[in-house]
Amino acid sequence: MALVPTDVSRWRESARRFASGFSRGQKAVTAISVVAVILVAVVFMSLSGRPTYSILYTNLQPSDAAAITQQLTSAHVPYQLQNGGSTILVPQNEVDQQRLTAAAAGLPAQGTVGLSILDKEGLTTSQLTQQADYLRALQGELEQTINSITGVTGSQVRVALPANQTFALGNTNPTGASVLVDLLPGHTLSYTQVQAITSLVASAVPGLTASQVTVADNNGNLLAGPGVNDTGAAQSNAASNYDATQAAKISAYLASVLGAGNADVQVNAVLNFDQVKTTTQSLLTGANNKVQAVCTSLNQSSTKYTGAGAPPGGAAGAVTATTTPGSTGTYTQSSIQKSCETGTKQQTIVQAPGSVLHQSVAVLVNQKALPKGLSLVALQKGVAAAAGIIPARGDVLTFSAAPFRSQFTSSVTTTKKSMLATYLKPGIALFLVLLVLLLLLLASRRAKKAARARDAALEAALYDQLRALSPAEMTTGEIPAIPAGVTSTRRLGAGTIQEIVDAQSAEVASVLREWLHQS
Repeated sequence: MALVPTDVSRWRESARRFASGFSRGQKAVTAISVVAVILVAVVFMSLSGRPTYSILYTNLQPSDAAAITQQLTSAHVPYQLQNGGSTILVPQNEVDQQRLTAAAAGLPAQGTVGLSILDKEGLTTSQLTQQADYLRALQGELEQTINSITGVTGSQVRVALPANQTFALGNTNPTGASVLVDLLPGHTLSYTQVQAITSLVASAVPGLTASQVTVADNNGNLLAGPGVNDTGAAQSNAASNYDATQAAKISAYLASVLGAGNADVQVNAVLNFDQVKTTTQSLLTGANNKVQAVCTSLNQSSTKYTGAGAPPGGAAGAVTATTTPGSTGTYTQSSIQKSCETGTKQQTIVQAPGSVLHQSVAVLVNQKALPKGLSLVALQKGVAAAAGIIPARGDVLTFSAAPFRSQFTSSVTTTKKSMLATYLKPGIALFLVLLVLLLLLLASRRAKKAARARDAALEAALYDQLRALSPAEMTTGEIPAIPAGVTSTRRLGAGTIQEIVDAQSAEVASVLREWLHQS
């Protein structure tokens, strides 16, 4: 809809009247306030619209970094450079797409190499070149594998070889390998992750053992290597795994009764990592717990004599009958000798390290989630059975109940706090600007009221001055006569005064000056 010139004039006149109520200082403050509002709005929109950057690639060669940044510029994707240009960051929502685009273009070409480098070799490639390319390819493949571990943003793998030896075809084993990992800020590798890295490198390089692999992080911490005693780390990892397993088992038991999120479980166990070897020797027993004897040898002999005459001798101490000469007789003698021993058995038991010396379990349940009819005592007994609490061993179970704060309320409170922290400063600035504008508006209204009061007083004074003139002076034509019937300022309208002033402006001005001089 087109604007009518009359409307534009009316708006201009309204704006002029509105501005006429301000003093010069108020106009300056108003202009400054408007500029401040515009600046705050621009800053707020720029901050709220700024994207969150994430890592696209790290440890890039200069040529790869130049090619990738040129590609991002062509695609109109903003980026940031860190670590001397070897790390490129892009908006978080563009990371996946830009990685796919770079991979389709064969980037990075030198920053990360793999077995694909062997595709460029020909029949005339020397053995030394083949050795170097195979070594680079193997190291590149290991770097890609290690980079996929959680918390690792980049890695460098170097395999040490004996001098003047063929790596791929020779029988000489490598002397070691080193791995340098770049971690996310504030992240550390666990014992199992370090063991995984050493095992991956040792398994991929023929003839290399895990004890020959050295692992360090970008903070200069030596995580694994020859001469590094990782017993403490292994024991700490075992204790942490036991605590986590116990806590998960107890939490699952409580979740089946109270529901998920209605219990907090903390476990602190002390494990014994001493290796104990026990040898026991006992007797063999059979039925009715009778000791069994085992015969190790058996000797049996028998002697038999048949003939005339008296048999030769007799049993010792026995009275033998006298036989007459010429008679016949038979003699038989048997003997059995056994060597028997009591049966014994020997058993050797080697106790693996990591047995529980004692454990402490603290359980806090949501009092509002307790089912009706279930007492805390009964629930505590169930937890003790599930956790394997043995009081004779020194185990301690602390069980208590208290009302939990709602997770929804906590999340809402956290969201409100984050929103408050985000919008607090711009909101305060905007509030101050609006407050200044409101104060200026009130000051303008007060100024207009004061102006109207002055105009009314001036009109009343002018009316009184005109009434004080004599009839002769009223008819001189210098000042028009007061209309008949007008007796007060209430009946003398603003239009009448305006007509008098417009008709005889010079005379009215002279009267006003004289009145002001007399007053």
